[in-house]
Amino acid sequence: MIWYNDLNDGIVISTRIRLARNLDKTPFPAALGDKQRAEVTAKLHAAVLESNSALAVEFERYELDNIARNKKISMLEEHLISPQMVDGKGHSVLVNKSRNMSIMFMEEDHIRLQVIMGGYCVDEAFDMADKVDDVLEESLTYAFDERFGYLTACPTNAGTGLRASVMMHLPALEITGNITRVLQSVSGIGVAVRGLYGEGTNAEGCLYQISNQITTGLSEKEIIQKLKSVIERVSEMEKQARNILAKKHKAEIEDKLYRSYGILKYARSVTSAEAKAMLSDVMLGQNMGIIKCDGKMTPLELIIKTAPAVIMSDGKLSPEERDTARAELIRSNI
Repeated sequence: MIWYNDLNDGIVISTRIRLARNLDKTPFPAALGDKQRAEVTAKLHAAVLESNSALAVEFERYELDNIARNKKISMLEEHLISPQMVDGKGHSVLVNKSRNMSIMFMEEDHIRLQVIMGGYCVDEAFDMADKVDDVLEESLTYAFDERFGYLTACPTNAGTGLRASVMMHLPALEITGNITRVLQSVSGIGVAVRGLYGEGTNAEGCLYQISNQITTGLSEKEIIQKLKSVIERVSEMEKQARNILAKKHKAEIEDKLYRSYGILKYARSVTSAEAKAMLSDVMLGQNMGIIKCDGKMTPLELIIKTAPAVIMSDGKLSPEERDTARAELIRSNI
């Protein structure tokens, strides 16, 4: 099941595991010429599509050089590729039928294997990624050093090559003014906090990605356990903030959340930023038992489905037409 249709607890929205891998005795992607890049890519594709495992029939192949930029941005907005793969040449990706796993080729490293699942399921996501990694290693020899671990283009990814992250919905901490303090406290213990689409992006819709910063000197199990302890701590703080809002500011929070719901229910034009902010309010209202709506799509699904490139699909819409189409989609499904 695609990650944003899966169940979540209203605070931990999704879990992502990413493994960075490179081939032994092969220059990193930035140092490859066009011919070498094509040869290495063919070898990587074959490791998946020609394997004897069930993986061979699970994936759809996308050559990003042959795909319109808008489509690539749409894949980014669904978290299937990284921002770096939207531009540049020689990138490709395999996406599985459930759209909860993608294998990116020729990004910063030869392979970026990603599993993204709805809700809080760090162990399950890692187990899936680890099994696919084992299949790839049956026909590929990775660049590995006994001292430094897996070798990567950026030293910050070396060692395990593991980035484990969760996306968290933290509106109550924002409303109560505690978000900066909380996130600064976790950033000081080796955890990175980023926006909706990862490094260099903003936390739109009160959605934050929290991931490990350290990939060396710790085992995969230790990295995951450290991240889980941070997530559980932040989750508890968000729950406490929601309880404060419900007990001490009931009228104000209900007014704020219902105003957002009302606008989305009847507006004829909604910008992307407005949609994310107000859908975040509706999601909070549902989780707190304030708003009851049985729409065709969840607020989270609407956040993804109304992102600029996704709402355009393969058509060409002006910003005004996009805002109108976004409002119509939300009205029809909330």
